[in-house]
Amino acid sequence: MMNSIKDQIIKEFNDDDIEKISFEAAKIVIYVNKKDLFINGIEIGKNLAQKYKKRIEIRMNPKLLESDEKIKEKVLSILNGIKIKDIYIERHRSVLVIEAYNPNLVNEKLEQIRRETLCSVYVKRAPLKSSKIINAVRSYLHKISKYRSEFLNNVGEVIVSKRIEKNKYPRIIFLGSAREVGRSAFLLQTKESNILLDCGLGVGNYAEDKYPFINIPEFDINSLDAVIISHAHLDHIGFLPYLFRIGWKGPIYLTEPTRDVGALVMLDYIKVSNKQLKQAIYEGKHIRDFLKHTITLYYDEVTDITSDIKITFKRANHILGSAMVHINIENKHNILYSGDYKYFGTKLLERPDTRFVRLETLITESTYGGNNDFHPNREETEKQFIYDIKETIEKGGKVLIPSLAVGRAQDIILTLTEAMDNKILPEVNIYLEGILWETSMIHTAYPEFLSTELRNKIESGLNPFERENVIRSSSKERSQIMESREPAIIIATSGMMQGGPIVDYFSMAAEDEKNLLALVSYQAPSTLGRRLLDGEKEIFINDKKINVKIRIKKYDGFSGHADRREILSFINHIRPTPKQIFIVHGEENKTIELASSIIKRFRIPTYNPKIGDIIAL
Repeated sequence: MMNSIKDQIIKEFNDDDIEKISFEAAKIVIYVNKKDLFINGIEIGKNLAQKYKKRIEIRMNPKLLESDEKIKEKVLSILNGIKIKDIYIERHRSVLVIEAYNPNLVNEKLEQIRRETLCSVYVKRAPLKSSKIINAVRSYLHKISKYRSEFLNNVGEVIVSKRIEKNKYPRIIFLGSAREVGRSAFLLQTKESNILLDCGLGVGNYAEDKYPFINIPEFDINSLDAVIISHAHLDHIGFLPYLFRIGWKGPIYLTEPTRDVGALVMLDYIKVSNKQLKQAIYEGKHIRDFLKHTITLYYDEVTDITSDIKITFKRANHILGSAMVHINIENKHNILYSGDYKYFGTKLLERPDTRFVRLETLITESTYGGNNDFHPNREETEKQFIYDIKETIEKGGKVLIPSLAVGRAQDIILTLTEAMDNKILPEVNIYLEGILWETSMIHTAYPEFLSTELRNKIESGLNPFERENVIRSSSKERSQIMESREPAIIIATSGMMQGGPIVDYFSMAAEDEKNLLALVSYQAPSTLGRRLLDGEKEIFINDKKINVKIRIKKYDGFSGHADRREILSFINHIRPTPKQIFIVHGEENKTIELASSIIKRFRIPTYNPKIGDIIAL
């Protein structure tokens, strides 16, 4: 099929029109020798894509481009007065990448740049305040672009090749997150493919039994075709670099923000592991391997990932870049893997989609799927949250908010700054430590993945993450912040207080009853956050005994997960109605209770599989 489609496309042109045809994963790229073919290439590409049912792009033969210096000179002349951060030229594939602080202004000049440089032009948004991780990821991907071109071409050749049948029927093997929260990993095997859905670590302490269950005959790293990542929390992405440590070199499908945030949380995992004197299961070089093999997709973009599987990412309303994954197997069976999601609206993101062309199987999370798992009303939660913080500030206390670095932290920042704008809270400093700052800057770089209201704010210059009183802090400033008489709000990792800067802040604040520990995240059993929530009053941090006097309050209404009501509402609104449902990512009793309710209410066969279960579709 590979040679066939190339041969067919070549016949659409004259003999001397084409320099070469290559793949960029599922996309076919045609390099042409004539300027008029490139100038009209967008229309030509559309017509060919319609005919061959493949994404097709027309580019100029790299040998016919002007020098890099002349190309940059032309770009800067055309964009005179528009502030640009970087210009990358990937000459071997005739691509020009412009990183701009206001992409809309550049997009207005896009066609002119394309015509005058003869390059395919891609525009990226740069955060107004510098982000180390975005700078590092983008410059590294540019540096290794030749390797990536070869890699993506190989992926494309595999996609269009007919393969030997491996399995008689599609089936799912549950390698993690079955009757538990954490280490999400599900192996989907079809007749021709082996695909891993998520690849996460366990929550809490990362012990041996907190890794996905890959030591089984059905999991063969050498026959794994691709990994799909729903979002960038460690329990969904944190085990992925280990696959590269043991020799895997295949493609990873995810959104662009998930790629950037994923690299950040992986690096943080290594840092926290080292600080806790625990051996991390991978090194920085394995995170670079992860980046080298990523393929990013937008929402609603349908793409082939193997010879018999197409996927589409849909909004999940969990964290930046999070996605539900719609999987089409040979146009015969369709799966929706929810990842983590929230069905009701939030300040940060848009609600998930519920309409699909076809759907037979749903795999849904159940973190809050138990009979009594109803989140408090969001409005009431915010009101109590702001009231408690205001009371603490008026007493001269400090507010500590342990938070997940991505999603929850930004939701809390929006809530606090909105209360300050409305004069409900005084304008006190909000301190963020390293990874929280970085994730907030990543949000500013990808407003198209955010809610419409927030996107409009960022694009109009009213960015809530770049206010003067939202301050980046460092480990050197912790004592100064806590010893100051000025009230302050500190948002820091980790959300369950299992290491990270929040533990250091807590050790300084815990014995003062004026202070407030505001828990806004899920607290897994045995974590420090859960122990404090359960009333433990004497704890040891770095061998120091601490008598806990700080006020401790939990605010469940901020959850980025759907509660029981939302899960059932989501299932009720899905069209078409799935024919079977698998319950994952929940404590055992919650998966049992949710499965029972779905069967009674919707009469849909529903299962709560165990680790290691193999279920045919």
